[in-house]
Amino acid sequence: MGDDDGAAGTGEGARGAKDGVAAALEVEVLRRLAALRGRLGGELGALFDELAARLRLFEGEPGEGYFSHPMALPVLELPLWVATRFGAQGPAPCAGSPGIPPLAVDLAEAAAVGYLHVRIEDDLLDEGLGEPGAAVLLSGALFARHQALLARSLAGESAFWDLFEEVWLGYGEAMQLERRLHRGGGPRDAAMFRRVLARTRPLVLPAAAALFALSRPEHLAALEAFVAALAAAHQLFADLLHAEKDRALGNTTYVLVRLGAHVEASGAGASRSSGAAQPDDERRRERDGGDATALRAALFVRGGFDAIVEGARCELARAEAAAVALGLPAAARFCEERARYMSEIQRRVFLAFFSALAGKPAESVGAPR
Repeated sequence: MGDDDGAAGTGEGARGAKDGVAAALEVEVLRRLAALRGRLGGELGALFDELAARLRLFEGEPGEGYFSHPMALPVLELPLWVATRFGAQGPAPCAGSPGIPPLAVDLAEAAAVGYLHVRIEDDLLDEGLGEPGAAVLLSGALFARHQALLARSLAGESAFWDLFEEVWLGYGEAMQLERRLHRGGGPRDAAMFRRVLARTRPLVLPAAAALFALSRPEHLAALEAFVAALAAAHQLFADLLHAEKDRALGNTTYVLVRLGAHVEASGAGASRSSGAAQPDDERRRERDGGDATALRAALFVRGGFDAIVEGARCELARAEAAAVALGLPAAARFCEERARYMSEIQRRVFLAFFSALAGKPAESVGAPR
C-alpha cells in the first residue's frame, strides 16, 4: 500500500491542486488520526509519535499533506469517489461539512490506518526500519482500528468479510514471498511480479466496503481491476526510481531483473560494518562500483528507464479504462495526472544524469515517498 519516504518531484507537497472536498477529507482524517493517538496510551502513543515524525504525517497545508504527495496512491480519495458515485448520503445541512458523506469519512480513515499498518511492516521488512517488537505492536493496533471502522460501515453478515479475509491472507502470503525473493530465493519474472502485487490489494477494501454498504457489489470486479492496474503502475515507477537504492540494499526487484542488474543477496555484506578491514573489501568495492555503473548504463544508455516507464504508462491506461467503466471521472483524471507526472520526472532524471556527465548543475529530481 505504501512506498518510501521523501518529497518528490515537481513540488514537495501536493501531487496537484486537490479539490476542496478531497482537501477537507484529508484534514478530517488527519484530525481523526491525532485523536486516535490520544487513545493509544503512553507506550503505543510514543511509538505512533515516532512514526508520524518519520513520515511527516501531520505536516503540510490542507490538501498538501502526507496523503497528497506526488507519488501517493489515492488512499483517501478512492472510498470517497466510490461512496459518492453510488449514492452515499451526505451529512446534515447544519453539520458545516463540505458535503462529504459520513460513510466516505469513516472508510477514508479505515484506508489511512490500514495504509499505516502496511507501511510499518513494509519499512521493517524491506529496510529494517524500527524495532521489530514495537513495529508489531503498533501495526496490530492500527489494524484493529482499520477493522473496527470497516465493521461499523457494514452489516455483520455482509459478504464483504469473505473478501476481507481473502485480501489480508493474500497480503501476508505476498509479503513473505517478497521477503524470499529479495534474498534471491526464486525467479523475478512478470508472473511473480503480479503475485507479489497482492501486497497492495488491501487498498481495495475501504472502497469495496462502500460498494457492499450501498448494495452495489456487482462493481467489485471493475474496482479490483482499477486498483490492480494502478498499483502495478505505481510499483513499476517507484521501483525504477529506487533501482540504485534497491541494488545497494540487496533487494532483488522485478525492475532490477528486467534491467539485467547484478544484486548481492540481502545480508550478504552484513560483516562489512565492523571496524576491522576485511581482506576482500577492496575487491568488493570495485565490484560494487562496476555493478552501479552497469545499472546506470542499462537505465540511460540501453533504454531501460524508458522501457519501464512505458510499461507503467500501459498499466495506467488499463486503470483509466477501469475507472471509466466504474463511472469515476475523478479516478480517470488521477490516472492522466499521474502519467503526466511520470513524464516530468522522466525528463528531470535524464536532465540530471546527463548534466552530471557534462559537469553542469541540474535541477533536483527529488525522491518519491
